[in-house]
Parts: sequence; structure tokens; C-alpha cells
Amino acid sequence: MNIKTLEKVYEQSLQPVFKDRFRVLHEDDNFAHILLDGEQEDFYFTLYGIDSVRLYWCNECFVFDCYRNLLTSSDTYGEIVYEEKIDIQKLPELVIELVMQLKDCIYVNKKEIIKGKVPSGYDKIKDYIIRAKSTQTSSTTYRLANITIEYI
Repeated sequence: MNIKTLEKVYEQSLQPVFKDRFRVLHEDDNFAHILLDGEQEDFYFTLYGIDSVRLYWCNECFVFDCYRNLLTSSDTYGEIVYEEKIDIQKLPELVIELVMQLKDCIYVNKKEIIKGKVPSGYDKIKDYIIRAKSTQTSSTTYRLANITIEYI
């Protein structure tokens, strides 16, 4: 798998939902931006190779990184970090699922609960509870590993 293949996977899944607001900005073979809200650029994600994604939504950043244990607190400060082991074949599915949960929501606030430290000791492992306002979902919560979204 390469970044161009990933761009196609995301395009096939998300372009029908986001229509003309969806754009792929291919920077190089290891870097691309996928815009979900067109020129507004408040809802997008960046691919750093095939094993790392940063999803930006309402000034919040979700970090999916296969090398999570190598990240330090300066890499993750203020971010929402997915703490489970990542299979790069399933990473697009995780990102798409989260995008679909967030697409009709507005950020309200988040709570971080420290659960421990990464093996290097240079960062904390956390659970996140995100409150989001939505009129589109019938469920009250969504959970993705250590990330919980409560809909209000």
C-alpha cells in the first residue's frame, strides 16, 4: 500500500458524503491532506505516510500513529491520541468511521483521564471523553478504544 492508494480509499468512501467539499491535496509520496469541508479547512486530515494520520475537527486533533510509543508529550500535548495498536490495513477504516461520527457535530468540550505512561515514560496514556453537539445522531455515545464521544 502507498499514499496514492490510501487517497483513493478515502476518496471512494468519503467523497460521496462530502461531495464537492471533498478534496485531496497530494503533497508528495509520504504526505497528503484530505479536506472534508472545502475551503473552510476546519475538518480535514493529514496522511503522514501510510502509518500516521492526524484528523482535525473543530480545532481538535485526533492522532493515529503506528509508532505511538515513540511520541512524547510535546508531540501529543492537547491532542486526542488513539492508544490502541494500529494495523495499517485497518487504519483507513478507523479514520473513516470517526469522520462519519463527527461530520454533523460541533465540539463542546473534552475531558482527559490519565491511565498511565508509554513505555519510554515520555508521555501519558489517556482516555478521552468528548462532548459534541449533534442533531443528526440517535445514539448518545460512540466509543473508539480510549476515545468516547458523548452526543448532547
